[in-house]
Amino acid sequence: MEETALEQVPGWSDDQVARLSEVWITTAEQVVALSATTHGVRSLAEQLGVSQERAQSLVDSARATLAPSVREQMEKQADTDDRGLGALRPGSHKKD
Repeated sequence: MEETALEQVPGWSDDQVARLSEVWITTAEQVVALSATTHGVRSLAEQLGVSQERAQSLVDSARATLAPSVREQMEKQADTDDRGLGALRPGSHKKD
């Protein structure tokens, strides 16, 4: 799948692209996927230094550049229920 660079998304300033690049977000696909997470739009707003409404507008612009099938795939929330956090429960490491 060829990805869409944020530089190609209408409405995104060079500064906004640079700010997200600092945290390794460089494509419209990544922005749309992030926005589908629980606090994704809020996180984008904080990283960009804009309101949540402006962040949502930028997400909408990124969404508009994607093919419908790609957009649908990026907007699916990942199922993380079966994945641990890398920590063991207290006492679970003891061998009997």
